[in-house]
Order: sequence, then C-alpha cells, then structure tokens
Amino acid sequence: MKGAASCTVLVTSRKEQVVTLMKATYIYPVEKMNDESGWNLLKHLAFEGEGDEDQISSFEEIGIKLVNKCDGLPLAIKAIAGVLYQQNKAKWEEVLQSDAWNMDQIKEELRPLYLSYEDLPSSLKQCFLYCSLYPQKDMYSKEIVQFWVTEGLIMDEQDKLRRDLPTEKQRTKEDIGEEIYRELLCRNLLEVDVDLDMSKSFFSMHDHFRSLGAHLMREEGILYRHGREFKVDDNIKIRRLSISCMGPKLVLPAQVLRQGCLRTLILTDSPKTKTIEDSVLRALPCLRVLDLTKTSIEKIPDCIGDLLHLRYLDLDGTNISEIPTSIGNLVNLQSLNISECEFLERLPVSITKLHNLRWLDMRDSPMLTHVPKGIGKLENFYNLEGFMVGQNGSASEEGCDLEELKNLSELRVLSIYRLERAEGGASALANMPFLMELVLGWKRPDEEEDAKADEEVEGDGKDDGDADKDMGDGDDDGSGAEDENEETEKEDENEEDSEEEDKGWSEEQISKAERICNEMTQPSSTIFDLLFSQYPGRQFPIWMQSSSLAESFPNLTYLKLIRLPCCTKLPPLGTLPQLKYLRIESATAITTIGSQFLGSRSSAFPKLEMLQFQDMPSWEEWTFNGTPLAVKLFPILRTCNIIDCPNLRALPEGLCRATNFNQLCLHETYELGEIDNLALAYRLEVTNGIELKKISNIPSLRYLAVDGCPSLECVENLGKLQHLALICSEETEQLPQWLLGLIEQHNNTASTQRSLRKFEMQCNLQLLKSCLEGNENWDIIKQIPNVKIQTYSSQEYMFYTKDPYNYDAKIPSN
Repeated sequence: MKGAASCTVLVTSRKEQVVTLMKATYIYPVEKMNDESGWNLLKHLAFEGEGDEDQISSFEEIGIKLVNKCDGLPLAIKAIAGVLYQQNKAKWEEVLQSDAWNMDQIKEELRPLYLSYEDLPSSLKQCFLYCSLYPQKDMYSKEIVQFWVTEGLIMDEQDKLRRDLPTEKQRTKEDIGEEIYRELLCRNLLEVDVDLDMSKSFFSMHDHFRSLGAHLMREEGILYRHGREFKVDDNIKIRRLSISCMGPKLVLPAQVLRQGCLRTLILTDSPKTKTIEDSVLRALPCLRVLDLTKTSIEKIPDCIGDLLHLRYLDLDGTNISEIPTSIGNLVNLQSLNISECEFLERLPVSITKLHNLRWLDMRDSPMLTHVPKGIGKLENFYNLEGFMVGQNGSASEEGCDLEELKNLSELRVLSIYRLERAEGGASALANMPFLMELVLGWKRPDEEEDAKADEEVEGDGKDDGDADKDMGDGDDDGSGAEDENEETEKEDENEEDSEEEDKGWSEEQISKAERICNEMTQPSSTIFDLLFSQYPGRQFPIWMQSSSLAESFPNLTYLKLIRLPCCTKLPPLGTLPQLKYLRIESATAITTIGSQFLGSRSSAFPKLEMLQFQDMPSWEEWTFNGTPLAVKLFPILRTCNIIDCPNLRALPEGLCRATNFNQLCLHETYELGEIDNLALAYRLEVTNGIELKKISNIPSLRYLAVDGCPSLECVENLGKLQHLALICSEETEQLPQWLLGLIEQHNNTASTQRSLRKFEMQCNLQLLKSCLEGNENWDIIKQIPNVKIQTYSSQEYMFYTKDPYNYDAKIPSN
C-alpha cells in the first residue's frame, strides 16, 4: 500500500503486545494551547464528563489560571489534571497557590510535573522514579511491576486503591503493583495509546517526566551512556544504574565496582554486548535486579549463583544457549525471564529449587522443548508463561505433564503450550481460584518436521547464494516440463486427501484435542483474558459452548481465538457480559457466522468495543437473521476491523443497530459489494475492495479513505463527510465519476452547510497535473477548502488552501 492515512489495525506479538500495521492520522497538539483549548483539556481530564455542567463551569476561572501557570503546554496541563482528578475547589486553590510553581532548583517547564509528582503518596513516588531508568518507549507493565516487587518498593500493608481485586487476605504484591501502575496512568504520569492497546499493558514515559525522574533520583539512580565521562560524587552510593549503548563486553565504571553496593543493573539499547565476565558479577554482591534484555550475551558466568540477593534476572532476547546449574543457589530469585532466547535448548533441573520464584516467562524460545519435572513444587508462582507439556516415550521424557500444574493455586497468569502432547489433565486448572489470564496453545504435528527439513536444506547458510543460483538456472533439457508434470500429479494426490490432513491434523489428533479440553476443568470465573492458539478441534470445549457462558465467565474481557484450522462454528460469545475485545484470526474452516454467535439474551455483546476478524479465507456469510428487533446488538461497539477475508459477500444488515459505532476498516474484502446503512460516526477505510460498487447512507461519517476499489461507482448520502482520502491505481488517468459526483454534491450545498473540508489523493503524475490551477479538474478541486495531491513518491505534489488562499505545486518542467 503506497498509502496515506489508514486505519489502526491491531495485531499481537510476544506478550500480546499491541502494535500497528497502519496507523490512523490522529493529531495531538504539541504547541501551546490557548485559554479555551487548555481549559477544555483540563476539565475533560479532571472531571471525565462526570458532574453537573454548572458546577464544572464554576471551576473555569481557577482552571484558566492553572492553564496559564502551565504556559499552555498540553503535557503540563495533563499532569495538573491528574492531581485535580475529581477533587473539590479547595484542592484546586491549593494547587494554584503551591510553592512548587516557584522552585528555582526545578526547570520552569518541569514545575507542573514536579507538582504532580509531589502530590503522590510516598508509596508511589519510588515506583514512579524507577520507571525513569528505562529510556525506551513501550515498556511492559507486568515487567515494571516485577521490578517494583523485587526492589522492595511494594509493601504488604499498602492501602487498597481498587475494589475489584481479591480480598485483602488474598492480594499479592503483584496485585498491589498493578493498582499502583493504574494509579500512575490515571494521574497522567505514565501514558498509553488506548487506541492501540485497550488493555493498557504497554506504556511509555514522556521525556520531560524522565528528565524530572532523573533529577529527583540523581543521588542513587543514574542513566549513563557508555563511552561518556562518568561524573558522580564519590560520596554518593550508586544503587541503581541504567546503561545504554554498551560495547561487545560489559564494562562498568570503576566507581561502581569500587563501591560494590549496586542493587539494580539495567542494559538498554545494547545489542552488541556479547560478554559478561565473572569479575563483573563478583564485584556486585548486593545485586537484586539484572536486566540484560535484547543484548547478545551468549553465556552467563557460573558465579551468578553467588549473587544470593538476586531477585530479578531478565535474559529476554539474548543469545544464551544454556543457564548455569548454579542458578539453583539463588534462593531469593523471584522473577526469571528467558523468553525469545532462540538458542536456549533446556532448563537446568536445579531451577526446581527456586521456591521463591513467582514469575517465569519462557515463551518464544523455539529450541526449548520441555520444562523440568518438579516445577509444580514451586507453589508461589504468580505468573507462569510458556509452560510446555512434555512427551512420554521421547528424548524429552523428563518433561512435565498437565498434572504438574495442579498445586499452583496462586497463579494469576498461565500460558500452556504443546497441548497436542497431553494425554490427560482433568485437574490441571481445578485449583486456580484467582486465575485471570490463560493461554491454551497447540502446535501442528508437522511443524517440527518442517522446521527440521528447513534446517537440513539451509545447512550452515554458507552456500545459500549458490543454491539459489542452481535452482534458478536450469538447462533446456526438458527437465522443467517433467518437474511440472510431477507437481501436477502431487497436487492431484493432495486433493484426494482429507481436509484435515491438508491442515496437518489427523482425525485422531482432532478428537484428542477435543477430549483433553472437555476433560479439563472449566477455568475459574475470575478469568479476564483468554487465548486459544491453534486449537485443532472442530468444536470448542463444552465449557465454551454452554448456554450458561455468561455465568461461567462473568469477568472475561479479552478473548482471542487464533488459528482454528478445523473449527466450523463459533460459541455464543455475544452472551459474555464484560467482553470488550474480541479477535478471531485464521479461522480457516468457518464459512458462516450467524445469529448463534450472538446468543439468546436481550443484549448481544453488551460491552464489546473492539471486534477484529482476520485471515478467514472461507468466510462468505455474516448474518443476524432471526434476531428480534428488541435485542440490542453491539450497543457500545467502537471499532471493527475485517482484514484478509476475501470471500465475505456482505456486512450484516443488523450492524446498523450498533449505535456507537466509530470506525470500520475493511482490507482485502474482495467480494464485498456494498457498504451502506451504518450508524458509523467517524471513520471508514476500504483497501483492495475489488468488487465494491457502492458506499451510501452513512450520514454521520466524518472520514473516508478508499484505496484499490476499481469497481466503485456510487458514493452518496454522506452528509457530514469532512475528510476524503483517495489512493488511485497507477493506471487511473481521470478522477473517478463517483468522486466527481461527491464533490459536485458538496459544491451544490449551501456554503454554510458544507462539511467537506479536506481532500487528499495519491495518484500518477498525469492525474496530478490535471488538478493543477488552470487545468481541466481545477474548477472542481478548488471548491474544497484544503487539498493535498501527490504522487506515490511524494516528490511531485500540489497543496492548496482556499482561505486564506495558498497554492504550492512542485511538478517537473519536462
């Protein structure tokens, strides 16, 4: 896609991190705000729409003074809003009169931020400052909570901040840490992009807040770029050190080694670092936190077992091939992260001695085949991710079965993989009353065979170029034709195989997966986030199909069904009372989604905000037929993405009953013919809609983006359209007729009622020239207040604004 603006498409990577494929052009102001805009931002954040309008307006005079104190800077206004959130007028006056506005030792632009920091309870201040040790964006909330726990920043006697957690007796330090994290978000000290991450699991810290944190923590926490002069007073005991841009070998400043009191060592942005020597670790006897994430460390010294105070060890994304047996000596270790270690082959049995271990992440380490037996003895687990079922009668016979999990009653987060190996496990989930996040994952049996074959073909990689050349040359001896005949015969044979075998699953394996899931005890009603990954069953387990689904999963908020090769029918998910996010991807056997998807209740999907279908090549029909008009459908749905569903013929008629619908993105929906009668309030994007002929009757739509829709003939009844973005094919030489009609309709509207304010187009040079001042399309184009037309390379362009008049074009002279 050559494209300009496009919709936000949610996908997941490791840890279910939310990232963008294509991001919408949301614009956030970074310049100073005037009194009115600043007050609107302040009151929106401070009151969140709650309270009487007259009462809120009585705060306006103080609010504008505060906006001026913030010099109109949005970040400062947001920080002050976090202090004033749902506070009375006395608190507003107190903030306005605070001495912090005049502190000489704090830079002027940081003073509002300092005021928001100073307002924090003492228990939260150190947690906030700790975040400033990480210069990168998109930090993971669960990791930062682990840092707080292992550094002793969270105490058991913390006051409750929320009421929707387990009782006081059951609350863990991690629970409290999650509360603190949410509180820092509410105060705008940390920030998330809610449009991309509804779960608010990934956050960042603004550079100004990081500068403030570094200033306040300067006596014991330091951010240091390797290679620069290390200037710290000898009298200062350095407890926490975050180093960036380290070279091939980990080298610490002499002062740090001499003092020997470092408690936290974090390496960031150091992918070249390969070696950590024994002498470095021996000089850090007090170390509690060691974070080597995304370095190229290949070996951990055996002496790591002497760091008896070590509580957190993060080897995520390193090149380690083994973990020293001495790790079993780390009796205080609480957190171990070995995810994305692509060369790690096994875990030492000594890991089963770590009885204080609470957090273990082993995901996405492809050579790791099993977990040592005895892991189930570590009954303090709060978070266990990447648990792999072992396989009896194989080289990995020492691995665990599902029964190993039955005593882990404190778990909140659990992900289980290689379930195709399981023989039983009815009690695996029976004793997990607080479980909130669960992943159930399978692996297609032929994936390992494919991987081994690929390794044999690739060898050591030295001859890849020659191999490609040999395959590409070929003599004219007729061998190519023979190869083609052989391929044709193979294809014919494959067509005779069963559909399941094409997908890599035998009938026996499909039945076994269904049996294991049905035997498995229904997960606790506390489940908040559930993921099925590559589940091979034709039907979901009984506990997912039940008519009492709402009673079984009253708290389920995030549900992801990824890679369902054989499943033909979805459960009645519309009955789930708290479901906010639903993603169904690679459900390749589903042809129809009907009213059974909604369930039989007075409201279907009552809390759903985000719905995504992706990679469903067989899906043809989506209908709500038979659903009574009295049933509320998707009453608060905001975003729906349909991606790579090439055979879907139509959107359901009942989708017009989604009255809070905000954004619809359709990508690679080749057979979809019409988009009409929707209560869509903001954004519609269509990409590669090859058969799309009509877009109509979407009266509240503000933004429309069209890319790759050659059959589009009619666009009408978009009465509030403000922004139109069009990407033309390289062959397009004239403005599409539907576009001419839409613009003429706009021009024929009374000037006071015209809504279309902005038009953007990417096209070839010929079409661009036709829109230039004085050329054939100029009389049409010039009626739109704001126009931007450019070629795909953006090197040739035309910009035009009507009032005040401004025209700029860059076109080659030849």
